[in-house]
Amino acid sequence: MSRVSTIVPVALLLSLMACSKTDPVDNEAVAPGDLLIGDASATGLAAPANAAMAEAVQQAALPTPSGGLAWSYRQQDNSALFGPPNSPAFSIQCQKPKEGEAQLIFVRYLPPTGGAQGTLSFTGNGKAASVPIAAVINPDGVGGQWRAAAPPNDSTRDIGETFGGPGSVEISITGTAPLVVPSSEEPRRVFAACLAG
Repeated sequence: MSRVSTIVPVALLLSLMACSKTDPVDNEAVAPGDLLIGDASATGLAAPANAAMAEAVQQAALPTPSGGLAWSYRQQDNSALFGPPNSPAFSIQCQKPKEGEAQLIFVRYLPPTGGAQGTLSFTGNGKAASVPIAAVINPDGVGGQWRAAAPPNDSTRDIGETFGGPGSVEISITGTAPLVVPSSEEPRRVFAACLAG
């Protein structure tokens, strides 16, 4: 018994000494700023809440369109067009034929530079979605555009959700520079027309 009673205090003393050890502090060290985003500055939040906050700040930091680029709505063909007046960079259209199912038509007015197929991706407001897209070359072989057609389904509903919040939406095609557009009532109106019912 006396041997155990001698070992316990020694082990306790060694444990306390290990806890009291201080590591050197860099003389150039500074305290973290108060405006950190994510887990480093969060108190009492779960990681998903921090990730959402970090994404919201990142989305707000995306450049806003300028130079006359804006959404417009054309009622005669139920289209939302983004770009300068009379020269869109991107459009979303709800085609409703007399017979058959409605389709959402996405057109990126950018001449294809390589490959006939790609992926059209939308990222914004905490959502991401994509659909296949194909290059459409002009009949004279010069220039063209990218075009995707999709029926109302889960994929197109997911795309509609990327426009559901106040933040910008990044639209990209495989191998091309992304286009950042503001979320607006015009594209939401087209999605509502095609996805309702």
